[in-house]
Amino acid sequence: MTRIPSAVLFACTANAVRSPIAAALFRAAHGTRCYVESVGIVAGTSDPFVGVVLEECGIGGFETHQPKTFDDLQDDNFEIIVALSREAFDRAEEITRTMHCEVVFWPTEDPAEVEGNRETRLDAYRRVRDDLRARILREWPMEGAVPAEPGIPAEVGDGLVADRKTRGVKVRRRGRDMWSRMRIGLRKMRR
Repeated sequence: MTRIPSAVLFACTANAVRSPIAAALFRAAHGTRCYVESVGIVAGTSDPFVGVVLEECGIGGFETHQPKTFDDLQDDNFEIIVALSREAFDRAEEITRTMHCEVVFWPTEDPAEVEGNRETRLDAYRRVRDDLRARILREWPMEGAVPAEPGIPAEVGDGLVADRKTRGVKVRRRGRDMWSRMRIGLRKMRR
């Protein structure tokens, strides 16, 4: 899908980690061109690690997030529902019996289940953030950008820019960091 939908709903089990991260990343990429909401089967409680990993990529304002459920939705006219857990996918399928919209399932691990010290847990949240960002930009690319490849951090993907002055799309890379070299090596292995 390349066209930005008019309304997107991100859903997961608890509206505390995955769906708020996805909604914030979508808003950061596409601004007000689309109505974006996030819900969970249960409301859950706000997770402070979510604010930390969003701040790292320049997205603020998470402290105002109020977790909500499907029943709390004010508007149910969504063009697409992106379910990030199996439970949310099943609930979204139930909703589509009374409203017309597309439901997609993006299985996403729950970083809140990771145990360990603060840095280990933050790394799990960062992996989920980076994976969701790559999926969002691959599904709905920003205007003038080439979508990042899965598994490649967004910082590397941000260095890829479409050059519209020439015929077709020309990819321009900034530097040769470790991720660029790894991506080139993967391409050679695929051949």
